[in-house]
Amino acid sequence: MNIEELTPSLATLRAIATAIVILVAGWLASKWAYRIAVKTLSSSHLDQALARFLASMLRYVVLAATFIASMETVGIHTTSLVAVVASAGLAVGLALQGSLSNFASGVLILFFKHFQLGDKIAIGDHRGIVEDIGLFTTTLVSTDNEKIVIPNASVTNGPIVNFSDRGLLRGAVTVNVEGRLRDLGPAMQAMVRAAKRAGGVAQEPAPTVFLTDMEDGSLDLTLTAWHRAVDEDESMHNLRVAVLEELDAAGIKLMNRTQLILHQRSKMPS
Repeated sequence: MNIEELTPSLATLRAIATAIVILVAGWLASKWAYRIAVKTLSSSHLDQALARFLASMLRYVVLAATFIASMETVGIHTTSLVAVVASAGLAVGLALQGSLSNFASGVLILFFKHFQLGDKIAIGDHRGIVEDIGLFTTTLVSTDNEKIVIPNASVTNGPIVNFSDRGLLRGAVTVNVEGRLRDLGPAMQAMVRAAKRAGGVAQEPAPTVFLTDMEDGSLDLTLTAWHRAVDEDESMHNLRVAVLEELDAAGIKLMNRTQLILHQRSKMPS
């Protein structure tokens, strides 16, 4: 065997170079096709998550076509390639079992629409805003700006809590105040005023106050009010601050922890 036989021919080098160009062009074309598809499907009032899902499928189709074309260029016939893949089908199926399950779960998520982009949801121990529903994973962003990527199979195999689907969530603030029956009305009115002026708190349904418990000289009052799921932390903060301010303005004092412990001990049997 001489050196000339080991040296690739000019035609072979040209074919390899062409294949590389096809791969690069196909990769760029797949990204361009994805962006165009998302823009086109979104403008047709299709669900944003479904638009991204279909666009991702189109991108993978373009990549597959690119790969086949590049293989043909270097002389690897696709019929032979398909035969090899078919012969190794069982091994490939087992290796991709998890990925195929995630893909199927992604289709189910988009079909049943238990949640959409922008919804606040909880999946297992994870809670956040839905940022993306992909072919294989669902991405959440937590209130601490953490990116949480969850396999779609894990999403569909457990409970999903959607905090945004019903529009509003009900939050509650409970306070223990000094007072007796005559102080109940003023305290409840003060808490209602707090809910009416707290930022992020909805006025319909109307905020309500309940007497949830009482001791000798103290009352437990619970204020319930409605707010948007995505504004939960800010709305509840505003509500707590407003309650403290309104109670203070009404001259109603909170029971401090020492007093509360003394009340509890005084009820214990001797």
